[in-house]
Amino acid sequence: MLRLAPLLASLLTRDLGAALRRLRRSALVWALAGLFALAAYAAGLIAAGLALATVVAPAAAALAVGLSQLLLAALAFGWLALVNARERRRLRQDDSHRTLATTAALAAALPILGSRKGLALAALGGLALLLAARRGGTGPGRG
Repeated sequence: MLRLAPLLASLLTRDLGAALRRLRRSALVWALAGLFALAAYAAGLIAAGLALATVVAPAAAALAVGLSQLLLAALAFGWLALVNARERRRLRQDDSHRTLATTAALAAALPILGSRKGLALAALGGLALLLAARRGGTGPGRG
């Protein structure tokens, strides 16, 4: 079993390095896209303010654009609070199910782990589960 440790460590570090490179590359692209989107948004606000200024006083146009942005921010925060509450509720429910399943699995595994063959079988099963999860295999909760 100890002979597999260097091989597993090698696989994990290689995959971790590739994942970090992808993460850095994605973060850079998202940051640039966000910067350009912010510039386009600012240009749109300026255009809206100038167009509105032809109809009402310039100060009133600026106030209307500013208040509309406050309303949009309040709506975004409200949506975020709603989504977070739903997520917390789902996580509480999942945690209770996971705790029950873990307790049942441990109760069933204790007699098996008493022997060397059972311990080797459990280690092999755990390794297979980790590899399947890394490859995106189907399992409980994955559809």
